[in-house]
Amino acid sequence: MKQGIRPVRICGTGAFLPNEPVGNDRLDDVLGPLDQAPARVQSFLKNVGPKVLANTGVRFRHFAIDPATRNLTHTYATLATEAARNALQHADREARDVDLLVVAGPSYDYSTPPTSTLVQQHLGIEHCAEMEIHSNCSGVGKAMQVAFDALRSGRYKTALIAYAQLSSVYLRGCYLNQPQMTKTQAALRYILADGAGAVVLEAVDPDAAGQISHEVLGTYIESVGSKRTPGMTAGGGVADLVAWDKQIPAMYEAGLHHLDQDFNAVNFEAVDFLAAGALRGLKTLDIAPSAIDHYVYSIPGKHMYADGLEKVTVPFGVTAERVKFRAENTGYCGGASVLLHFDEMVRSWELQPGQK
Repeated sequence: MKQGIRPVRICGTGAFLPNEPVGNDRLDDVLGPLDQAPARVQSFLKNVGPKVLANTGVRFRHFAIDPATRNLTHTYATLATEAARNALQHADREARDVDLLVVAGPSYDYSTPPTSTLVQQHLGIEHCAEMEIHSNCSGVGKAMQVAFDALRSGRYKTALIAYAQLSSVYLRGCYLNQPQMTKTQAALRYILADGAGAVVLEAVDPDAAGQISHEVLGTYIESVGSKRTPGMTAGGGVADLVAWDKQIPAMYEAGLHHLDQDFNAVNFEAVDFLAAGALRGLKTLDIAPSAIDHYVYSIPGKHMYADGLEKVTVPFGVTAERVKFRAENTGYCGGASVLLHFDEMVRSWELQPGQK
């Protein structure tokens, strides 16, 4: 390839949803009952749970769980691998064509080795650069930016990005110290789901600039932090093992390994941060907000979508048709949601040539 900044194009997308879809009436059957949870939690699930489910607007979701045994059927690595294979097939590329593999996710299969090396092994890639991005829902943006910059600079030719979400490992009744559960931790069982998405990127000769289809025009990532506490937490790491006399049994006894979320912050601030960050990103990339044909947001529930729709349409100069809620039949798969929905749009031809 010639020297110089290279255009980058998307040449394939892929998605993977494990097992058969699970309806709202089967969640507790698949995840296991919370019959040891405090009375206040069980009362919350009985009286408020149906409303939480209705507000999400999700009809079906997927879990990497065998409904009969409640054993996991997939890990982070195998979820990512299935989506990656689908993306490679869609791109008409072989695994050996990949010289940069970036795998992102909120957790991992082992503390070491990195999940990215496991995906490399599953795909049968003998040699490639690989890296794992341990991140929450923002992992897709981070992985895209790393790969985009590396391809543009000429360091690599073909990159494969995958993001896996395995929420159910935190949601099964067997994982939880149920007497230590809170209502918030229980409610997450009605919101989260499992899935993975992938995309294949390719650097193009600079002479082809302006002539390629499916070009990546730019990337932008941003974290709102500093004066804020984390909006979602999951213990079980080094920070919970500092004291000599408080190791894994003590961590479990206190329920520090539970997945938790600040629902107030999500409900009252998330859409504002989303809209403001998206506008800053488009300004940085010098793209008019009204020029975007499709906004693919990772929004967990239809109530948040409905309540915040005006904030993500009016300032952008677009109609609701360009900002759709897409999780009805997939559930909320965290960072994987963006890639899942993008793959669906590409394969259904909802995303037309020439659109952004």
